[in-house]
Amino acid sequence: MKTNTALRKADPEQAREINTGLILGAVRKHELVSRAELSRILSISKMTTSVIVGDLLSKGLLVETDESTTTASKGGRPPVYLTLNSQTKFLIGVDIGTTTISLVLGNLKGQILDRHRLPTNRSRDVESILGQVEQLVVTLLNKASVPISKVIGIGVSVAGLVDKQRGRVKFSPDFNWKDVPFRAQLEEKIKLPVVIDNCTRVATLGEMWYGAAKGSRSLFYVNVGYGIGSAIVTDGNVYQHTSEFGHITATNSTVKCECGKNGCLEAVSSGRALERAANRLMTDKFGEGWITAKDLFGMALQGNQKAKDIFEEAGGHLGRAISTVANILSPDVIIIGGGVSRGGDLLMDPIRREFDLHTMEAIKENTTVCISSLGMDASVIGAMTLALNTFVFHQSTFERK
Repeated sequence: MKTNTALRKADPEQAREINTGLILGAVRKHELVSRAELSRILSISKMTTSVIVGDLLSKGLLVETDESTTTASKGGRPPVYLTLNSQTKFLIGVDIGTTTISLVLGNLKGQILDRHRLPTNRSRDVESILGQVEQLVVTLLNKASVPISKVIGIGVSVAGLVDKQRGRVKFSPDFNWKDVPFRAQLEEKIKLPVVIDNCTRVATLGEMWYGAAKGSRSLFYVNVGYGIGSAIVTDGNVYQHTSEFGHITATNSTVKCECGKNGCLEAVSSGRALERAANRLMTDKFGEGWITAKDLFGMALQGNQKAKDIFEEAGGHLGRAISTVANILSPDVIIIGGGVSRGGDLLMDPIRREFDLHTMEAIKENTTVCISSLGMDASVIGAMTLALNTFVFHQSTFERK
């Protein structure tokens, strides 16, 4: 992890925060590590390491191992190791979806201890969503018998254009929110620090820490749900600007997208697009009820050829678009997540076929294309990771070392 030497000298408080994050990150990576090893690994003086470790021990973020469980060498005292305190400090991840609000409670090691969820209020207005999150936090903590004083902070995932630094939802079409100071409003309600980011970037954090991209340094994540979102990771860092993969041109057809353009990928491959195609092509045969993407999936599994063809076309468009991204970025992993990814091979077979057909051989050999291993939990697990990164490791972006 790179640090700015001039900054360290000019701003002692910020330097201490950086070093604190470095030490906690090293303890997380090594699980058990001594003070001397931390000093050597991070090139931080023994005195600085000792002072910061002492502060972290007093705050309950670190604990020392029981000396009796270690083995002394050559008759000397056994070394004292440090590890993250997984018993008394906690974080909460919140995923605000259009149909469900999900919460998880995790410890400093990123282990999920409990979870809870609630159907999203149909009005989807800001005040009702804030009230639901507050209610869920209370319910989750009571269920797990964890006092709110033990919670360090909350990470929130929400769809739309999110200004993470200012904690504002600039625009969320799913909720019809415009310039909402969501972080400040939620902090006022629950009296805890909050960090908020776009759901796809947050899901990407989850995949990098716990999912199909664990250990990867570069990643392209595609969130195929009612719409299509995306996130880019290069050199272990999440690109913090908007990535609108769903609005690249996928077809010369005049099919209209919600953004106002014609032929966008989202207009032909999203959950919304699948439903529109199904209800345009299949309603006469299957009655007057609205066919959902889930219904369509069930029909395809039962052998309905029209349903299979709809998935085939959507997957083909996705595969060609993903190939373009691969040829530009050459990522280690391309992950397909979101609700539509539950279509499995119905979607992935045409994706892989078109990807193989249009991607350069040298890039194709070094890029894995797969479905999210975290499934619909990617965003809520990522939200917990976002809180861990922000409030424990003091990283404004995701970094792996």
